[in-house]
Amino acid sequence: MPSTAADFRALLADRWVPLAVIATAFGALILRLYALGHRVFYYDEAWVGYWVLKFLEHGSWQYRPILHGPFFMRVNSVVFSVFGATEFTARLVVAVIGGLLPLSAWLFRDRLRNEEIVALAFILAINPLLLYYSRFMRNDLPLAAFMLVALGLLVRAYDTRAPRYLYGMTIALGIAFTTKESVLLWLLTWGGAALLVFDRRLLRVREEGSGPVSFVRSLTVHAVAGFRTWATHLVGAILLFFLIVIFFYAPRSPEARAPGLWKAVGGKFEMLPAVIERATLGSYQKAIEHWAGGSIQSHPYLPYLLDTLWTLAMGAMGVCLLAIVGFLYDRYAGSTRDLVEFSFYCGVAATVGYPLANSVPVPWSTVHAVVALSIPAAVGVGVVYRWGQSQLSSQETARSDGSTIASERTRAMVKAGGATVLLGTLVVSSGLTAIETSYLNPYDSPRNGGDGNEIVYYAQAPEELQTVITAIDHAAATGGNDTDVLYVGRSLVSNESSRTAPPATAAWFRRIPVPWYTETIGADVTSVAVADDIGSEPPPVVITTAANRSAVAQKLGQSYTAKRYRLDEIGDRTLVVFFRNTNDS
Repeated sequence: MPSTAADFRALLADRWVPLAVIATAFGALILRLYALGHRVFYYDEAWVGYWVLKFLEHGSWQYRPILHGPFFMRVNSVVFSVFGATEFTARLVVAVIGGLLPLSAWLFRDRLRNEEIVALAFILAINPLLLYYSRFMRNDLPLAAFMLVALGLLVRAYDTRAPRYLYGMTIALGIAFTTKESVLLWLLTWGGAALLVFDRRLLRVREEGSGPVSFVRSLTVHAVAGFRTWATHLVGAILLFFLIVIFFYAPRSPEARAPGLWKAVGGKFEMLPAVIERATLGSYQKAIEHWAGGSIQSHPYLPYLLDTLWTLAMGAMGVCLLAIVGFLYDRYAGSTRDLVEFSFYCGVAATVGYPLANSVPVPWSTVHAVVALSIPAAVGVGVVYRWGQSQLSSQETARSDGSTIASERTRAMVKAGGATVLLGTLVVSSGLTAIETSYLNPYDSPRNGGDGNEIVYYAQAPEELQTVITAIDHAAATGGNDTDVLYVGRSLVSNESSRTAPPATAAWFRRIPVPWYTETIGADVTSVAVADDIGSEPPPVVITTAANRSAVAQKLGQSYTAKRYRLDEIGDRTLVVFFRNTNDS
């Protein structure tokens, strides 16, 4: 422990970078946890969350690509069992991942300057896109986060030659594989970026007068020697990776004869080959058939690209500009660090590649580009910071020796002030956008004619739907075993007792996100095809379509009040909800 103020200042000066990173992560965690459950569930959140609840109830699961990886199924089933199922707990894991992500900046401490490490942590903490989708139960932020951590641990394994980092990287990569099929795009991006870095290395060798052949030969010798040294650990890492994948992707089934992980390891070892096959090759084939073999990517590219660029402009303009500055400076004026170049290529590839892979134009795919570009952007912050600092230093030198005229001192002050204003403007702009989209107006997308931000997806359920949720909650609390919610209309009819596992009917999807709430509330739900089947004692909440509104109103009479609700902000999905009047209950 430091015994004097001087000792404490020396200790602080030596450790200010990790302390700054930790403080930034703490602030990022608070930003993500604050009012986390306030926003009504978005479409995808609702139906994925619903299937997590059904898995908890029936214990049946198998991989279906439309639901993406089993990450939420495994993790949120534990969270729901311990803390209950709410909007807050459903988003909790993603919020924690996003909040702790700034800590990953410390993994690059041997490749980045001190100010760049802190800048990287800060970018990961406050970028509006990363903040907004850290408060969302979607797989994209966890995938990007785990891939950044995997990259950092891989760099640490190379820099320190410590096997523990290799195993840490394997765990991060294995979990990334459980989030979303887009992990394959990340690996392709890594491969392409690595080839470009290697090509630049070959050009530099030629410029220095050495032969590329001798360079490749030397590299091969080192690779073979490294493989021999690390062979045992590489085998262990591969086994660990497949254990993670098998645990997450292996089917679960309460049926006696159906293959299931716990039955296979609990005594029915004859099931083990089938379980492993379904978790590995079977899952891979399903993913490729669904996402690459179908018609999902059969759309015009340019509109999707423009949508991606516009979202980046609204949510990560500063990151993109600073990444360009950092990349160009490092490449042409600095030491051309492999990490900076590699990350910049990955960010560019994600920007131009995801519009081709996406099934619809979505803002959350930009998360992958922002995370990759954050490293060269941090370098860009360092460039501006050091430039401004150098101007101040030159101004102070001019004061001390008196050899520089006042006009030159003034120009130095203006340049330093300009650097400060530039960074300050980017920070303030990013902060204001983050506050607007995550807290003040997390519903409104400009696609529905509103004044919102492109960060907000148009399929977000509006805040007014909370009225329906409150009414269902009250009906379930006071209705005993009677029906609480009745759906009316052929397009909404679904067998309420048959949905133990996906897929569901089109009629059920037309109800989303309401089924998540009826399930968490414990409401009794049923449905009928026509208004004449409602019965003599209708439940407190009756839900139908606009086409059936008149028939249902005539059947229910004056005891009910009806209102039309949008199920997304763009308004292309609506339901009409009849509430029993309070004085008639």
